[in-house]
Amino acid sequence: MCYCLQRPSSEPLLHGEVQSPQYPQPYPPNLQEQWDLSVPEGYQIRLTFTHLDIEASPGCYHDALIVLYDGKVLERFCGSENSADGHHPGHQPIISPDNRFTLIFQSDKNNPECHQNVGFSAQYQAIDIDECSAPDPGDGSGPLCDQICLNTLGSYLCSCHHGYELRSDQSRGRNGSIFIEYLIFEMAT
Repeated sequence: MCYCLQRPSSEPLLHGEVQSPQYPQPYPPNLQEQWDLSVPEGYQIRLTFTHLDIEASPGCYHDALIVLYDGKVLERFCGSENSADGHHPGHQPIISPDNRFTLIFQSDKNNPECHQNVGFSAQYQAIDIDECSAPDPGDGSGPLCDQICLNTLGSYLCSCHHGYELRSDQSRGRNGSIFIEYLIFEMAT
């Protein structure tokens, strides 16, 4: 008998779900879990919480869900939607600066509610980065395209106005982007 096995995928997923351990049951004490989320290059991550119930404390000192990018803390969440002393994301999604995020969920040894907090559940999905609307990087490289920039899924295209053509060295291109040179033909009548 032959069995088919799924091939491992080297491409990052476009969407997924992340939950605290044992969700929707109360999470255990003395815990530290880490998730490294990534989507393909040219995309950002939109993280949306469907539920967040983590022991509340000022500054989320005890239990917390920490959102990091390149090792820097972007957000630190705890509490529940109506708690006064926590920090809850509400219904606003969290958007990554580029195609990756790190989430760390930690709990200490104490829980005043006898570990009745259930943790969190969140959905993530890839959203297209609009490279054409990005500000000039300020490094002297100038805008991505001299004249016309067309945003595409995961990339961008440069084009030119009538009477111009894209330079053959494509020096405005970067990061493996795709370029199209448009040729305009005028028909004789």
